[in-house]
Amino acid sequence: MVGTVEWFCTDNTGKKPFNHSKHSKHSAMKNRQLLILLITVCNAGLVFGQLTAGALKAAVQQSQCEKIALELEQAPLLSEAMKYDGAICFYKNGDVERAMVLFQEVRQLEAAKQVLATYWEAKCHAALQQDSMALACLQSIPKGRLNFKMLAAEEFGSLAKNNETFTRLKQSVSPGFNIWTGLLAVIAVLGLLIGSAVFFGKSRFTEGEKWLAVVVFSFAVILIAYIFIWTGYVSSFPYLSNVWQFLTLLIGPSLYFYLKDIFKENYTSKEVGLHYLLPVASGLFSLPAILSAFGLHVGIPSDFFTIVTSPVLLTGQLLFYAVLIYSTTKNEWQVDSNIKVWTKVVAWGMIAYAGAFLSYFVLVRCSFFKPEWDYAISLVMSLGILAVAYMGLVQKRVFSSEPIGHFLPVKKYQTSSLTDSASESIKRGMKRLLVEEQVFKENELRLADLAAYLNISRHQLSQVINEQYGVNFFELINRYRVEYVKRMLADPSNSNLTIIQIAYEAGFNNKASFNRYFKKEIGMTPSAFRIREKGERV
Repeated sequence: MVGTVEWFCTDNTGKKPFNHSKHSKHSAMKNRQLLILLITVCNAGLVFGQLTAGALKAAVQQSQCEKIALELEQAPLLSEAMKYDGAICFYKNGDVERAMVLFQEVRQLEAAKQVLATYWEAKCHAALQQDSMALACLQSIPKGRLNFKMLAAEEFGSLAKNNETFTRLKQSVSPGFNIWTGLLAVIAVLGLLIGSAVFFGKSRFTEGEKWLAVVVFSFAVILIAYIFIWTGYVSSFPYLSNVWQFLTLLIGPSLYFYLKDIFKENYTSKEVGLHYLLPVASGLFSLPAILSAFGLHVGIPSDFFTIVTSPVLLTGQLLFYAVLIYSTTKNEWQVDSNIKVWTKVVAWGMIAYAGAFLSYFVLVRCSFFKPEWDYAISLVMSLGILAVAYMGLVQKRVFSSEPIGHFLPVKKYQTSSLTDSASESIKRGMKRLLVEEQVFKENELRLADLAAYLNISRHQLSQVINEQYGVNFFELINRYRVEYVKRMLADPSNSNLTIIQIAYEAGFNNKASFNRYFKKEIGMTPSAFRIREKGERV
């Protein structure tokens, strides 16, 4: 480059021209412009002629490494992905030693492709007839990441014939189930059946339950992917190893909108789109990896897939929704004792799932981590999801917006000894307590408390409420509370009281729940109702 500059800055005699003449100044300026143009053209030629990460990846996927051999020799392989793909191409082009050096560099980075690079390094050693080194590399790979198909590669033919340690290693990763994987397989199949039945069911299930079906179905597929990895069958179904990350990102937002639906909290399609932005992006960027298992290649950079499926992102998103769901359900704990129990189970089920997920990615990096721990962690995750599914699907009386009495009332009380006259007597006593004594103002009032006032059992009181009113205890009490609030808001003498003061006096413990139930019963917000009543008086 210095010679080039000197060539442009000298005259034909080799001497530099004088700079005091206008002609010389003009020539020097012109020469500098030509120099800049030449440098720009040269650099552009280097840039446009340089091998890109995408082109290198495509060459590997389409088995066209020979066509880029010359470009590969000159290309700077800086990123982990380019080193890895470049090493594969060098290997396929016959330069095994250079490929091994690159695989070793990738392995030393201890990043996403560390295990795969170790496996390819083993193949390089085997191709160079360094069997002991090849075996050492294979033994360093975590057992769950090594499968029978990988060890069946032709490069390991000599090891398979002459090395007993390799034979035992190959037998240890042969496809098969054990007690752990068998138990988890039963849970996965159960999840698939429940999730499919609810999601594709028509009139029997609410929209909220369909949100929950997405959670259950997604986890079932995730668990199946885990099982295929543990048992070694993933080599026959490789696309499953690239599906579970996307489905993991669906669980948090789906459970969140399930809770919003059963608690009758409004949400817009824009809000749904915002929460599902990350899962959708993950699904789109997972497509190339999934389709490549079928021999189809899509030109989306693999770096995007690595980013949207990274353990940090997956764990962070799960923990975010665990906290969000906990805070959402916590607002309902003061409403009713039954609701408090069920919402706690849902919240802690999600927390258990997220905590187990996090513990795996922490412990798997430890040298003392054992495969049995992986099974146990997945079992905890399974129990967390099953607890949520049980609360949502089996205990419909707690979560459903429909009255309890609508769900098989005859079957529920067909063995009851309660007569019609006794039922009417209980109803009158209950009405006296609610209308005259206004026991609904007790903000911690439970079914057992009201039953004790009437000197009857909880079961008998529940039966009377369900059959006589067609609602559950919780809904009945809140009806009386809402009616009390209506009367207080309509009375001009209470204009000095705030709406929330009146709500607390009526027995409500939570502002959000009060507003929701008031609007459900009256069809408008408490403030709108007060304004309307004031306008009518005027």
